[in-house]
Amino acid sequence: MIVETGQLARTDINYASLRKECLYAIKNWPGCESVAAIQLVRNGSRAGFSIKVTLPGEAELITVERATACVEREMRRRYRLAD
Repeated sequence: MIVETGQLARTDINYASLRKECLYAIKNWPGCESVAAIQLVRNGSRAGFSIKVTLPGEAELITVERATACVEREMRRRYRLAD
């Protein structure tokens, strides 16, 4: 289902699928290949979630934070967390 909000169209997605896609995107970021786990935190934003890396592995924290911020921004543009 696509939800129209102004000029943006967000697709509803379930928790498991969104978590899998976010982890894949973060792992593809250079220097973040060893990230092992993330957590999606439900919140009151339009998209309904934020990303928190719980097991960064051997990756540098500054790199992980930068990757997380970019992936979160992109995923929030595309998806809305469905209940």
